[in-house]
Amino acid sequence: MTDQQLFFHSPFTPSTVSTGEAPALLLQFILRELLHSSDYLTEGPPFQLAPFDWARKQGALDKLKEHARLLPHAFPSLVQEAAEFAAHLSSPCVELIARLQPFIKASQTSKSLLSFLLKHQKSPTIKLMLDKIWPQGLDESNTRSDCSS
Repeated sequence: MTDQQLFFHSPFTPSTVSTGEAPALLLQFILRELLHSSDYLTEGPPFQLAPFDWARKQGALDKLKEHARLLPHAFPSLVQEAAEFAAHLSSPCVELIARLQPFIKASQTSKSLLSFLLKHQKSPTIKLMLDKIWPQGLDESNTRSDCSS
C-alpha cells in the first residue's frame, strides 16, 4: 500500500486515467486550469485547506502538478512529452497549452475533447492548435451534430 499516490485535485488515479475517455477528460482538466489562469500558474495556499481548495478560481500550480503526474499513465506512448510538460510548469500558460498538442492529437477522436476545444476556440492558443491538428478545418455545424449523438 506504500506505493499508492495520493491525489487531492484529480478524480483519477494512475490505474483509472488510462481507460475509456479518461485521457481526454484529463486533458480537459489541464486545459481548463490553463485557460482560467492568468499568464502564469499561481502557487496555491498551504495544504492546510486541501482538499477543499479545489474550487479556487485561479489556475493553481498544485492542480497542474497532479494532472501532469497522471499524463504518462494516460498516454504511455508519450512519456517523454509528459516529462517535458511537467518540467516546464513554470512556463507561461500559452506555452503549456502548446506543449499539450501531442496529447490532443492522440485524443483527436474524442468527441468530448473536440467539443471542449470548439467551445474554447476563441482563445487564440486553442484556435492555433485546432488549425495545426486539423489543417483542413472543422465544420462546426457537422461537429456539433456528431457530438450530440
